[in-house]
Amino acid sequence: MSRVIGNRIRIYRKMNDMRQQALADELGINRTYLSKLENYIHNPSPELMIKVCEVFECNLGEMFTIGTDHLDTMAPSFTNRD
Repeated sequence: MSRVIGNRIRIYRKMNDMRQQALADELGINRTYLSKLENYIHNPSPELMIKVCEVFECNLGEMFTIGTDHLDTMAPSFTNRD
């Protein structure tokens, strides 16, 4: 599940033309921690996921959905770092 969440955070961040530092600042976390979330090293807390959804104006269901929706097809194009 952390792979799905990490990919979704990265995709939403890139879709919104945000750098890791800008998103980390909005979320009140360290940029290196955000990088670890996006790279599947850590899982975010439920509270952090709520903040992520608030920043990107999406719902938790969109962050956890596994399937072939439009975000999953975009994942390969956003694999480059920051």
